[in-house]
Amino acid sequence: MALFEWKEDFSVHVGAFDTHHKRLVDLINSLHEAMQKRKSAEVMGGTLKELLAYTRYHFSEEEKLMDTMGYPGLQQHRKDHDWFTGKVAQLVQKLREGALGVGIETMTFLKNWLMDHILETDKRYSGFFNSRSVN
Repeated sequence: MALFEWKEDFSVHVGAFDTHHKRLVDLINSLHEAMQKRKSAEVMGGTLKELLAYTRYHFSEEEKLMDTMGYPGLQQHRKDHDWFTGKVAQLVQKLREGALGVGIETMTFLKNWLMDHILETDKRYSGFFNSRSVN
C-alpha cells in the first residue's frame, strides 16, 4: 500500500509542476516500499539520493519560473527549498551512519513536508502563474 496517494487537491494547476510533484510522490512511495520490505540501507540510500536529486531539479525549475515571472514570494520559497534539501541531506547521512529509526523519521518527514509544501506554499503561486497564462 502506498504511503502517499496523489489527489487532485494537490494540483497547483501548473502542468509541469504537477508532473514533478507526482514524481516526488512516486519516489516517496518507492522509498516507503523499500523500507517495508526491509531492503538494505544501500537501496534506501539510493532511493533517497534519487529523491533528493529530483527534488533539487524540481526546485530549480520552480525558482526559475518564479524569477522569470517576478513572483513576489520567490525569496521565501527558495529558503523553504534550501531548508528541505539540507534536512534530506542530514537524513541521508543518518542512514549512512546506521542510525536507528531513521527510516520512520524520514518517511514521516517526507510525507508531511511534501503535503504541507504543496498544499500551503506551492498553492500560493498557483493563481499567480495561472493569471499570467502559465498552466
